Amino acid sequence: MLYRVPLTYSLCFLVFLTSVLSRLLFNGMIFDFDYHLYQPDGAVYSYMAMKYAGLSHVEAAQRVIDWYAVNAEPGTQLSLSFFSPETNPGVWSLGSTRVLYPFISAPLVHFLGMPGMLVVPILSMLLCLTIIMRLAHHVNQLFLGSVLIFLLTLSPTMTRWFVANITDGLLAAVVGSALYLALILEKKLVWIPLVVLVALGSITRFSAPYWIALAIIYWFLHKKTSIILFVTSMLGVLPTLLARPDSNSIVVGAGDSLGEKIVYFPLSALRVLFIEFAQLAAIDRSLLAILVAAILLSLMSLRRQSSQLFLIMGLAGWFIGALNGVLGVNFRFQLPIIVFACWVILDQAEIFRNRPVGNILQIVGDKPKKKLNSRQEEDGK
Repeated sequence: MLYRVPLTYSLCFLVFLTSVLSRLLFNGMIFDFDYHLYQPDGAVYSYMAMKYAGLSHVEAAQRVIDWYAVNAEPGTQLSLSFFSPETNPGVWSLGSTRVLYPFISAPLVHFLGMPGMLVVPILSMLLCLTIIMRLAHHVNQLFLGSVLIFLLTLSPTMTRWFVANITDGLLAAVVGSALYLALILEKKLVWIPLVVLVALGSITRFSAPYWIALAIIYWFLHKKTSIILFVTSMLGVLPTLLARPDSNSIVVGAGDSLGEKIVYFPLSALRVLFIEFAQLAAIDRSLLAILVAAILLSLMSLRRQSSQLFLIMGLAGWFIGALNGVLGVNFRFQLPIIVFACWVILDQAEIFRNRPVGNILQIVGDKPKKKLNSRQEEDGK
């Protein structure tokens, strides 16, 4: 019935609102994990936002210092030198290429103060959940979409990184938007908004592997779009490479030389893979269930575009985590693949309705589709 669609969306919004309010009210150190709303690297973005809002260097830095002394992890000690490019060039060069989040947060910080830094990440979470529901509506799977929304709002990983003053939630929303636009727009025109999203993602945080992965998929669909995406992603990563030309910014835990880091990289990748899934098994089984279901469905139906998208984007997220090398960050660098995991489940929902064996055989036997939207009939074009 017609009333079911707005009712479903309304219920999902209430679940989202409850999850966010719970996170805002209950946060801090939980099982020795930092679940504070204001993260260490968020201090740089908060300082940048206040600078964009018109404060001087000293005023912006002091406000962040005072706020973190009360609202961040106990023992966090910041000083004016932390925000100076002369005394802390590593942090400054990293933040100088991630301008989108602090820039759009500047008006919010001007009116709301430091809590304004949480608005964009929260809206990013809402956008990701909305995209999932729109995809569910697109394939007539609103109930399953609602179940996925419920599981995601239960996920401490989702609320931990989406309700905090960091860039990861915004990047997940940008990459998720790319999936949605790729599904609903004509392949000859989709490159225009995708280029915009690549540019926005590049000034949010390092995201080139995700865009290169999308370009690889498009190579088999529309080569012009693929080439444009690849070139744009390469141009987008240049500021990061120029800001941090030294090799100390990659593969934490290896030696100082680039050669040592290259040799250490496979071990870093294996460690990151194990630790990330072990953490999910320990503290976030709802998100783990979604990821495991998406992986199994993808491996059983490799010819479907939803499977290919999820697997290659998952590899991109794994690569970023391994490149960073920091262990125990609770799936933070892989947030963008969550929307793709939900799309796999929604796109292949028939496996949950009919006989399992028959559906597995049917999915595996599908012919490759020429469109990202695997549910659209080819002869309709």
